[in-house]
Amino acid sequence: MTGPLLSTVTSAQQVSRSHSRATEVAPNGRATHDYRHDSPMAFTSTTKSVTNEKSNTEQEQPSDNTPPSTPTAMSTDAHAFVEEVRTIYSALIVLPDLAPGQQINALLSRLVYLCIEPRGEDLADYVMEIEGVEELCEKLRPLCAEAEGELERHWAERMIATANSQLLASPKLLTLFPYYDNYVSLSRLECSLIESFLPSCSPSHRPSPCSISFIGSGPLPLTSFCILDRYPEAMLWNVDRDQDALRLSEELATKVGYGSRMRFVSEDVSLSSKCQGKASWRNAEVVFLAALVGLDNHTKMGILRDLARQLRPGTLVVARSARGLRRALYPVLELSDHLQRTGFDILAEVHPWTKVVNSVVLLSVR
Repeated sequence: MTGPLLSTVTSAQQVSRSHSRATEVAPNGRATHDYRHDSPMAFTSTTKSVTNEKSNTEQEQPSDNTPPSTPTAMSTDAHAFVEEVRTIYSALIVLPDLAPGQQINALLSRLVYLCIEPRGEDLADYVMEIEGVEELCEKLRPLCAEAEGELERHWAERMIATANSQLLASPKLLTLFPYYDNYVSLSRLECSLIESFLPSCSPSHRPSPCSISFIGSGPLPLTSFCILDRYPEAMLWNVDRDQDALRLSEELATKVGYGSRMRFVSEDVSLSSKCQGKASWRNAEVVFLAALVGLDNHTKMGILRDLARQLRPGTLVVARSARGLRRALYPVLELSDHLQRTGFDILAEVHPWTKVVNSVVLLSVR
C-alpha cells in the first residue's frame, strides 16, 4: 500500500474547520499562567501601603511564575499542525465506519495534504517532541490502515464488477483507481533502486529478478501488477493474512490478465512460530514489505528479524517506511545497528518529496 488517500482538498478544509476547537495551551506548549499575584480583595485605598505590601511579599517569597518564551514561527506552525491533526482524528473516531464516502474522503485528503506538504526536518522533529504527539500518531495509524484497506477493497470489487459486465476492456481496469499514478510512481522508484544492486547480464539489458514476493499485498495489488509490467518474465507471490483480501486480489488478477504469473499465499508473517517449511515465496530474489505490515517500529523489526532467518543470503528486501511529518500516517523503520544485528545489510534509503507518501529502504539478507 502506498498511502493513496489524496482527494479534493477544499472539502477537507471545510470539514476541518467545522470541527476546529480552541487550543488550551499557549503556542509554546506550556500551560497558560495567571499573573495576578494578589486577590482583588487585598487592595486598599492607600497606594503606598499596597506598594510596600507587594515589596515585602516579593522579598519574602520569590515568584515562580516565569513568563513563557516568545512564540516563534516554527512553534506556531508546529502547534497549528498538531491541533488540526487532533481535530481530524476526533472526527474520524466518531464515524460509523471508514468505508469511502464524502466525509471520510475529505478528512483523509486534508490529513495527507498536511503530512506531505514540503517542510523542513527541524519542524517535523519539533512536532514529534510535543507532548502527546507520539501517542496521537499511534492511534491515528490504525485508522489510516483500516481506511486504506476499505478503499482498496471498494475499488477491487468495483473493477471486478465492471469486468463482469464487460463495460471496459481489462487492460484499462486498473486506471479506474483514482491514485493509480501514485502506485506507478512508487513502484518505478523501488524497481530502479533494486536494479542498482542486481547483477546485470550485459550493459544493454536491465537487471531483472525472476521471482518476487510482496508481503501485505491487500485486496488491490497494484504494486504487484506494476512490478510484473516492468519484469515480464518474473513470477510474483502475493502474501497476506486476510483471506478475503486474497480472494479479491486473485479474482482481479485473473480479470486483468496477470493470473498466470501470480501466486497467492494466506499467511501471517508476524507469527513466525507457525510458519512451517520453506514456502516458495521465501525463495524469491526480492521481497517487498508493505508499509502497514507492522504498525510500529518494534513490530516491524520483529518481522524483519524473522524474515532474515527464513530468507536466503543475498535476498533483497524492500521495506516501505516514512519520514518527517509523513510518519503520522505510516510507521518509521529506524535504520540502526539493531537492524543490522538482525541479519541485514542496509543498502539504500530514499525519501520522495512528491505525492508518493512512503520512503523506501533497501536491505540485503546477510
